[in-house]
Amino acid sequence: MLCAAGLAVGPAYAQDEAAYPRLDAEIGIEIQDDYVADSDDSDDSDAELNDLYTTTEPYFSFKATRQLSLEAGFVLEPVQDPDPGDDRVFEDHGLYAEELYVNYSGDGFDVYGGKFNPSFGTAWDIAPGIYGTDLAEDYEITERIGAGGALVFGEGGLGGEGFGTHRLAANTFFADTTFLSESVITDRGELDEADGGVSNTEDFSSFSVTLDGEGFSSAPIGYHLGVQHQEAGVGDSDDQTGFVAGLNGSFALGEDTAVEPLIEVAAFDGFDGGDEDRNYLTTGATVLHGPWNAAVSYTGRFTDAGGGNDTDDGQIQLSAGYAFANGLTADIGYKYVEEVEVDSHVIGVLLTYSLDFSVSG
Repeated sequence: MLCAAGLAVGPAYAQDEAAYPRLDAEIGIEIQDDYVADSDDSDDSDAELNDLYTTTEPYFSFKATRQLSLEAGFVLEPVQDPDPGDDRVFEDHGLYAEELYVNYSGDGFDVYGGKFNPSFGTAWDIAPGIYGTDLAEDYEITERIGAGGALVFGEGGLGGEGFGTHRLAANTFFADTTFLSESVITDRGELDEADGGVSNTEDFSSFSVTLDGEGFSSAPIGYHLGVQHQEAGVGDSDDQTGFVAGLNGSFALGEDTAVEPLIEVAAFDGFDGGDEDRNYLTTGATVLHGPWNAAVSYTGRFTDAGGGNDTDDGQIQLSAGYAFANGLTADIGYKYVEEVEVDSHVIGVLLTYSLDFSVSG
């Protein structure tokens, strides 16, 4: 779980001596069933519903050479809210292009441009458990058009050995308002600049800068630091500025057991272009024992609204699972979440599987 943002230069696939051109593919498949077992939402008597859906993410890396590649990531998931009062079984799914960019990997650096997900935060991706990422996903930055670069130094990058590996990345971007913002199967509609929203400006006035590190000889830990600024869009009252800091690690407790803790804090001014500040705290841990895992996590979301209507939301989740020898994983989980003074209890099941292959010319 060390720094899932990735410190290796270039795409996640190994840069070996295979023939080029080459296509590397990874298709991550998740099937999840969430059942709201109990909710005290007085405004929605039909809140206790069941939702069965998939999140399938095909990712392709076409390498023209060892250094130059075209990266393409797609997502198949529900793109519309369910009808009020109705259970949902594999409905409202749309397929869209989340990333489509050119990447050049040199000796200790990357440069890239196109449609991509600018780096900022890690809890939305690697928080423990099947529900651990839920609230932190509020500040994930996705589907932006722009350019960026990264410098890797330390072991495995520039600067030699001795103090771990570190990756400094900088990105400038704006929200995708092209035809790539649409989806097929179920159409979610094309984003327009008139729709507003932070960084929906069609200019390079938004940015993020992040620093990740891992591989320290003194302790098996990783860190993540980041800053972002997203310019106000049409109808927004303020720019969004945010800061994030996190630690994670993997500690062996025996020959076949390890514990992987995480903590991340994020603070925002003018969140989502509005007149409010938000702070997030995500913490938790996963215990791994052979093919088994158990995870607990907590996320707090604290909103200081300009009009004085402050709210404190929170979520606690527990989950456990098993990884089969064929690559299939199965997890069960429970979460208690309080959002806008509404308490809900959710139980769920998650199945995951990944298909990987390469084709070279």
